[in-house]
Amino acid sequence: PTLCPYCLLPVEYDETRLVTLDDKRVFRPLDLSRERRPMHRQDALRQAYQSCPHAPADAPHHLPVPFLTNGEPLTVALVGSSAAGKTHLLAAMLGEIEQGGLEPYGLKCLPLNPDTHREFIRERVQRLHRGKRLESTGQTSFAHFADGLLVTGGGVTRPVLFFDLAGEDLVQNGEVTSFLMGVGAFIFVLDPLRALRLPALEPVRARTGLHQRELGDEAFTTVLNRVPRIGPYIDAPAAVALNKSDLIRFDPSVDRWLSRAADPDEEDLLAESRDAYAFVAHHGNASWLKPFDDCARCTLHFVAATGAQVRGDVYPHGIRPRRVLTPLLSVFAMSGLLPGARWKEVGT
Repeated sequence: PTLCPYCLLPVEYDETRLVTLDDKRVFRPLDLSRERRPMHRQDALRQAYQSCPHAPADAPHHLPVPFLTNGEPLTVALVGSSAAGKTHLLAAMLGEIEQGGLEPYGLKCLPLNPDTHREFIRERVQRLHRGKRLESTGQTSFAHFADGLLVTGGGVTRPVLFFDLAGEDLVQNGEVTSFLMGVGAFIFVLDPLRALRLPALEPVRARTGLHQRELGDEAFTTVLNRVPRIGPYIDAPAAVALNKSDLIRFDPSVDRWLSRAADPDEEDLLAESRDAYAFVAHHGNASWLKPFDDCARCTLHFVAATGAQVRGDVYPHGIRPRRVLTPLLSVFAMSGLLPGARWKEVGT
């Protein structure tokens, strides 16, 4: 059986527990017992949810039906403190995927749930592409997936769920961090404004109210302390995305990577990880590299979710995302989602 990503208990497909969202975004029971038209039934199931039988009545959670009826799911969590840019990075990633960004790697993508995906594209991706700043995830009592895809590669289809978790959620050590024990892959979003001792960043820090921290990211530490380990290492694959890298593009090593198209192979991922690790180690504290030290397989990447400076609530010159799919391609490779032998040693 598939494990529920919220409570980590086994869930099997059960047509008696189907629900659907009405026009007011309220879950209503869905009865397909009398539906005899195969295409109508298939379309209804693509948009349906199933209530988890283990959830308490006062805190129900619902799983997209395709999550339960396809291959082994992969849950990807973006982790980092508020203002690190997780929300913008996820929107930029899914915007690239929407434009066919994964097809050169042999991957085909469909929405896990058409309604949820359409809402995410409208409220997040399109808003960002119009040059509007996105609101942060905000503190919630439990984790809710931002969007999901059905990813097919090498003839195998797997559901992929994306979670964008606020830093404040993670440090509460409640149900949200218990949920992290079932995450299949992590993308740790590192904020150079907090991590790096670079004088050139001081004007941006002064404008944004962010301060450099020597002790690393509290959200990173919370996750790494709670995820199960095999021996000394965490088995779940991970990538560290050094976001807002456009702010540090004055460094030749950063500029070299941001200038390259996101068409990585195994050697590129190794070289980029080496350069990014050296850059953070030289300009920041080793505590910011804890994901690399604690995870058995981990890569590091220079990315820019927006590639532009925000003024108030807008990006007056638009956005220019750079290399936003590279961390995702890396965790996909380490999770066995990318077809082909050239990805087998990524992150080791």
